[in-house]
Amino acid sequence: MSPSSTTPVLTERERPTWLYPYRQDAQLGWHGEQVLRPLLPVSLVNGDRGTPRLAGLVATGADLTLVSDVLAEQLGIGLEDYEGEGDHLAAGGVVRARYKTIDLRLHAPDAGLHSPDAEQDPNAGQGPDAAEDGYRQWRQWRSKIGFVEDWPSNGLVVLGNVGFFDQFEVAIGGSSQAVAIADPDTDRDAFAAEPERLSPVASAPS
Repeated sequence: MSPSSTTPVLTERERPTWLYPYRQDAQLGWHGEQVLRPLLPVSLVNGDRGTPRLAGLVATGADLTLVSDVLAEQLGIGLEDYEGEGDHLAAGGVVRARYKTIDLRLHAPDAGLHSPDAEQDPNAGQGPDAAEDGYRQWRQWRSKIGFVEDWPSNGLVVLGNVGFFDQFEVAIGGSSQAVAIADPDTDRDAFAAEPERLSPVASAPS
């Protein structure tokens, strides 16, 4: 796990593997067909401020996790004192990102996208009755990410190597169209088959 990580907001009990079926993209394909993509429910947190749940695109070719710079204002983050900047391949071209270190959350598979529940209070709905099996309904970590001007969608987070893949074991199943997420110390051989547990494709909450 990367040195920038913090202890996830979970109990000390063994944490489960989370399985996410692909979700329907809001944008249709070239011929008007529906498109399924590996989209995970994620949110950004800065102190007592947070975003709604956003669509986190699992992007194996992205070197850094990228978001719209519009979200910085929502989080109360000033990008004038950014922690560096650089060019990255994303959204079909090269984008310029300014870096800041913040907290990210991956929400449980039954969480929907674009929910306003965290807009006022990032901890809303996470009391003792929020889950029946003893752990909270998110995994949380801290990482440097890139804020991009003129990003295609304020609700899209590109989950890249730094800020996502360096935090978890991630298995993507092509035929099953599912993503499995587990902690870094998970047995890789057994974990690789996890996405097939969702084959055939199950529907995901919107």
